[in-house]
Amino acid sequence: MKIVLLTNNSGPAKFIANHLYEKGLLDAAIIEDGTIKKKKKIFREIKSTPWARIPIKFLDLLAIYIYSQFTKSYIEKHLLRRSNIKIFPKKLICHEVKNASGLHSISILKSLTPDIIIVLGTSILKPEVLTIANQYTLNIHGGIVPQYRNVHSDFWAIKKKDFNSIGTSIIHLDPGIDTGQIAIQGFLKVKPHDSLFSIKIKNIELSLDLILKAIDMVKNGNLPKTIQKDIIGGFHKTPGFFDFLGWFTSNTINIERFS
Repeated sequence: MKIVLLTNNSGPAKFIANHLYEKGLLDAAIIEDGTIKKKKKIFREIKSTPWARIPIKFLDLLAIYIYSQFTKSYIEKHLLRRSNIKIFPKKLICHEVKNASGLHSISILKSLTPDIIIVLGTSILKPEVLTIANQYTLNIHGGIVPQYRNVHSDFWAIKKKDFNSIGTSIIHLDPGIDTGQIAIQGFLKVKPHDSLFSIKIKNIELSLDLILKAIDMVKNGNLPKTIQKDIIGGFHKTPGFFDFLGWFTSNTINIERFS
């Protein structure tokens, strides 16, 4: 069974790739450099924002950038260094692409003839990508669906004090945003000393456990496909300045802000 990871150049991707490769469960990785797409998205957002709201938009962008940098630093310090991981596995076949749905990426994927494509952290994929795998295209989503779709699911669950809905979902990818059928889910037990950042670490480790279980289920021919419930309010936007301000000043949960 050939497995390909379609992902970004992030700490969680390196962590999961290294562990899958060590277990002989990863044949290649396609790594998306989403820098250009992110810049274009930011430009579109600013261009479409009314002049009166431009200052707030800049605050939102600055807030998510700072938050992302702190998250990246925390993951490197408390997860990657602990596991002695710095890069993707040296002997793993890795391809770098600008766009996970671009012609270059699609050509590479088709040439690899994967049985399973595991997706983690890429931009939204075009339908053509979803039909390449011989068996399954599975997305590692760090949130519980359908309650928490889109990015930063853990942030929104914590902000809403919904501590029983923090975890990871392995989803059969479809053209929607985290709307595919559920293969397997796992929930975290949040402890009083946990922070948003320590929860992220636990969720990455849970993601690895779940994708390993999903691969084992594929081998045994019993990977579930559970249709998501149709609910209102499950899609969450990227957090903005005032969202972070509300979380930062909350005493609901211990916050390791800068460790």
